[in-house]
Amino acid sequence: MVSVYLLLFVYVFIILWIFSFIFLYRKQITCMAGMMIAMTIGMGLGLTIGTLLGLLYPDQFFQMTVVGILIGGVLGVIAGLPFSIMAVLDGFLSGAMGGMMGAMLGVMITTEAINATFNVMVILSGGILFILFLMIQSEVKFKENDWKNKLFFHRLPLFLVILFAFYLTHHFSITTTNNEIEHYEHTNESTDKDLHEDRHDH
Repeated sequence: MVSVYLLLFVYVFIILWIFSFIFLYRKQITCMAGMMIAMTIGMGLGLTIGTLLGLLYPDQFFQMTVVGILIGGVLGVIAGLPFSIMAVLDGFLSGAMGGMMGAMLGVMITTEAINATFNVMVILSGGILFILFLMIQSEVKFKENDWKNKLFFHRLPLFLVILFAFYLTHHFSITTTNNEIEHYEHTNESTDKDLHEDRHDH
């Protein structure tokens, strides 16, 4: 099974790639495009992260909803910061709504459809981020002999990284992860119960 840490590293790398592009070329991006960027990132990532939290911890609906709202809102705010207060507000509201809806979706999914739902959400968010990358490129004028061109002018590197993320996601099982979490919690409960009984006997 694919390690959850490897999966997390690849996803964070993609998000940082997009955010770096935004911050480095923020002066060339219009306010309207900035609002669109903040809304897209907040809603897309908030929805995906909220869904993942709901899938992993369906018994803690309230907590996961709050966490999903906060994560989506914060990502939207960060994406809107380089542009304007309107972009910040747009990003926060979109991210909060995406995180809330994602958590609601995650807790309603049956066990049989957990992995399929996760794959769909990752493909959806990955596709949205790549299209967003293309949109930002259309707003930016690249200069010759600039070191930043090597990272952001070519589309193939990010596309290959996103495809690699899809491949890892396809070989990752949330059901197995849930079983490990439940086993860990059950072991802790059994240990606490044994300690309580030992104290009672003494």
